[in-house]
Amino acid sequence: MSRSYFDFFGDLMVQVSGNGGRTSRQYRRMYDHFRTSSPDRDPDIVVEETTGDVDPEVVLGDPDDYYGWTGEEFVVRNGSDFMAVEPGWSHIRVTRGFEPFYSIYPIEFEVRKRRVADSQALMHASGVRLDGQTTLFPAWRGAGKTNTLLSLLREGADFLSDDRLWVGADGTAVGYPLGVNLQPFNVESFPEIELQYDTRKERLRSDVHEYIDARVDRSGTLPETAVAYLNDTYLKDSSRDFTDISDLYPDADYVDTASIDNVVFLQAAPNTDTVTVEGISTETAMSAATAISNFEWDGRLREYFHAYDALVGGQMIETLDEVVRQERAAFEELFDDVATYQAHIPRKRDWSESSLDTAVVEAVASLDSQRVIEALD
Repeated sequence: MSRSYFDFFGDLMVQVSGNGGRTSRQYRRMYDHFRTSSPDRDPDIVVEETTGDVDPEVVLGDPDDYYGWTGEEFVVRNGSDFMAVEPGWSHIRVTRGFEPFYSIYPIEFEVRKRRVADSQALMHASGVRLDGQTTLFPAWRGAGKTNTLLSLLREGADFLSDDRLWVGADGTAVGYPLGVNLQPFNVESFPEIELQYDTRKERLRSDVHEYIDARVDRSGTLPETAVAYLNDTYLKDSSRDFTDISDLYPDADYVDTASIDNVVFLQAAPNTDTVTVEGISTETAMSAATAISNFEWDGRLREYFHAYDALVGGQMIETLDEVVRQERAAFEELFDDVATYQAHIPRKRDWSESSLDTAVVEAVASLDSQRVIEALD
């Protein structure tokens, strides 16, 4: 069983042990920037892929979908896969097929607990620096964070992150250089990017899946729905492949820290064909940021910790509530001090064909002049 070590900002050392399951693969690809071959201290958390099983003495839920307690481990079971956590959350066992993000959220929560002491909060956003201006793009998944990032990188921007980063109450953003989880529609929009496959069979499988997916209406007739289901069940690859942003655009530099000039919330707008940007209040920005964080990680953590406190005992919910409170305070102070906007982004599969890439770049470039007009008003 191979071991990999990840040092998150010097705050948290994580050891991941596995033999090619989903979790060990995703950690190595997603967190490659933080991997270290020579850890200078013992790990704070060990994540271990397992082929064992669990036998809880009490459960909350259905036979194959429950929270449980074995007397030694808190268990999150999802079908045939599970995550088993020792009290204190310092040792986590996962089966090879368990969803990796469901173990990543508790680990990132440990980083959040440490960084919130410096008034820094985790934000689900991409971030770039273009022409001296640093702009963050918070959004729900699927709203266009990655395509927005790629559009701006192609225009010469540098980057803080694609998916999430840290923001401070003092207006500073801290980069979080995770690998980019490219999807075929990203590649369609940016033809200079080419997905890499280990074998010709994997490439063919992916090409067939995408061909069917692009032509079948999932909400259409019963036969179309059935074809979409079979396509996802037998041809869609459940694993994720993360790519280093610097490999995609070698001229783009990673920005470790930067002063934030703009925060632009991206919102998918399926019934429009143009990109529009409007200023929003701190209250509106807070509502959006709170909803996004709850959807992306806090909602799942809250469910975990409620079950954990009920079955094992402890104060995990109180700890989560305090971290969330402090993060919201950091968000509010940030939004009070920087320009906040909402951008409506048409839902198009191919951004180049529909010129969305150019429209997004122009919209971001116009933010500086919008601030001047708003100040005059």
